[in-house]
Amino acid sequence: MTSMVTPGIGDSAPRIDGVAKASGAHVYPSDFAMEGMLWLRVLRAGRPHARILSIDTRAAEQVPGVVRVFTAKDVPGTNRVGILFQDMPVLCKEQVRYEGDAVAVVAAESDEATYRARDLIKVEYEALPVVSDPRAAMRPDSPRVHENGNLVDELHFGRGDLATAFESADLIFENEYHTGRQAHAFLETEAGAAFYDDGGRLTVRVGGQYPQRDQTQIARAFGLSNEDVRVIMPMPGGAFGGKDEITVQCYLALVTLLTKRPCRIMLDRDESFLAGIKRHPFQMRYKTACTTEGKLVAAEVELIADTGAYASLGPAVLAFGTEHCLGPYYFPNLKIDSYCVYTNNSFSGAFRGFGAVETAVGIEQQMDMMARAVGMDSIRFRRLNGLQLGQPAALGNVLDTESTLNQVLAAAERGSIYSQREELVQLPPTQGRWRKRGVGMAAAWQGFGLGAGVPDYAIVQVALDESGRYHLRTGSVDIGQGNVTAFMQMAAHELGCHVDDIELVMGDTFLGPDSGSTNASRTVFVVGSAATRAARDLRKKILDAAAKKLQSESDRLTLTGNAVTVKANGRSLPLAELGPLLGQGNAHMPETEEVSPGIPHKVFGYGAQVALVEVDLLTGEVEVLKLHSVIDAGKAINRQGVEAQSEGGIVQGLGYTLLEDTMVENGVMVNPRLSTYILPTISDVPTDIETTILEYPEPEGPHGAKGIAEIVMTPTAAAILNALYAATGERFTRIPLTPERVLTALSDAG
Repeated sequence: MTSMVTPGIGDSAPRIDGVAKASGAHVYPSDFAMEGMLWLRVLRAGRPHARILSIDTRAAEQVPGVVRVFTAKDVPGTNRVGILFQDMPVLCKEQVRYEGDAVAVVAAESDEATYRARDLIKVEYEALPVVSDPRAAMRPDSPRVHENGNLVDELHFGRGDLATAFESADLIFENEYHTGRQAHAFLETEAGAAFYDDGGRLTVRVGGQYPQRDQTQIARAFGLSNEDVRVIMPMPGGAFGGKDEITVQCYLALVTLLTKRPCRIMLDRDESFLAGIKRHPFQMRYKTACTTEGKLVAAEVELIADTGAYASLGPAVLAFGTEHCLGPYYFPNLKIDSYCVYTNNSFSGAFRGFGAVETAVGIEQQMDMMARAVGMDSIRFRRLNGLQLGQPAALGNVLDTESTLNQVLAAAERGSIYSQREELVQLPPTQGRWRKRGVGMAAAWQGFGLGAGVPDYAIVQVALDESGRYHLRTGSVDIGQGNVTAFMQMAAHELGCHVDDIELVMGDTFLGPDSGSTNASRTVFVVGSAATRAARDLRKKILDAAAKKLQSESDRLTLTGNAVTVKANGRSLPLAELGPLLGQGNAHMPETEEVSPGIPHKVFGYGAQVALVEVDLLTGEVEVLKLHSVIDAGKAINRQGVEAQSEGGIVQGLGYTLLEDTMVENGVMVNPRLSTYILPTISDVPTDIETTILEYPEPEGPHGAKGIAEIVMTPTAAAILNALYAATGERFTRIPLTPERVLTALSDAG
């Protein structure tokens, strides 16, 4: 074992995957190959809503190199997938509901043959009426996307006397907000391979976020038992929630199941845009009221989330957005009506922020309006109205954990942007005629974990083998955020060794335990807790075994590096003489009373961001010059990792605010490629991004850590929007803030 000193909890540990990824040695899901693999391509519907009358594959099957063309009639089992509702067919049989629906899969000896054959498949369709607007989809006479109607889920909450509260309020503000259909745009598109392993198990090696859940979905779709299916999830080239649902897994499993041959697939970028999961576009109506002294009085909110053709995690996103739609603030009177709706648009699901990013656009602009109307500083107004211990939040759940909103706001107030905002917005007279600057801020809270009523657990194992080597086994997947580095860091801390002394077994349903999904900002909190407990369990077993061999009491021994040592006399025993031993740790998220599946949450992270923007009045271009982010991390396990998450979340939020939107017209996506779906590049990113990490430990988290992967993005859009108002005096209620939209609004305002 190495003699290097392990990075301590709170230090900046190098990513365990850093060298392999930088050198090109890492084998991504799209890289994996083995002898005799078939290539796959999927025929997509290419139309938003239609009945399938016939599918003719004869010409495709005659293409040299084609092994087989699969359609719905070849699929055993249920032919259905979906995390919450199994409403999405693996291959469509009778009807297609959006452009990206899969109709057939071609398997061939070469990729060229799959392309040629796919283009020769003839499908006869009968066009069906299309519904593309979610509000229109809610009408009784709307075309039905599914037989049971277009309303997937609805939530309603309220308290107090709303009518009287609005009547007695001094100031009332009403606005409607629209957010975009952001694509995940990960560097590696949906990809993977399938084969039979040495034990005869159908094995799918794929980019995903929860191997055990994918195992269940694959088995159910094809009428298999879970024991017949193995899922392996190496680190993918990004996910952000877009690989939380079934993507290519079932195409791979189907082909290997029926041909007994290995196969591989990687979606083209255009196909990924067309068929892949998106962020839910929200339509939001807000009506809020306050007194002239700045106290909140009432709020009325309507949320409509467009989940597209299939539910995926739409109801959960709606629930999370509903829980967070009034921010970390206390409204004594309120009414919330929320709806998740089917349309013939591309389907939406999990995406970093999970509904809170969208609703922050609404509530944080409402807060900014009210603060300005009463002549109060933005931070002071939020501090005055922040939820306090014992007060009910939007859903009626009483806040019973300490809020750190005030501490976060204080740090934002002291920061280099907010404290110097008057100086920073000044421009030279020659530029001030056609350019304007503004500073804006937004705050947020983010519940982490899967929420009330949803099992949220993790099992982690740490083993010592016969050679004295440690192995950490977790089902939790690292999708690029560095969580497994933090797990290894926590385990090494308990075992007195270096991170490099531990081998990682990750995301394999055969080799590792079920650690739950990689989503909901949950992994460092709950999986990290399980990893810590597993290492402690193994440490105890090592010391107990050594005590017997050394004829000593275990509390007189110390475990460091590659040996156990007697403190009194220095006698030592190599770890190689003590294995094999296994430690296991179990952990659960703290529970709270359920008001609807997945809500509310028990523990929250808090954050705030301050943005300095500059807008060109002649072109409508908005540039973010500086951004300051404040995060309460509870305890930063890997400080460098927290900073990287912060900067990544900010850039993703910047794209969401200014550039990114998959535009759909009557169910047809008009920009399904990177030339027309615009992502931020290095030239769009502020050169000055500052992250302030606060540490107010969460008692139930490992070493006090909280989940921070999403809170780093949640306030970004709202902060930029509030800064743009400060610069122009115009309120923008639709994102992304394309130059055309900005220029049109400024021109209309004169």
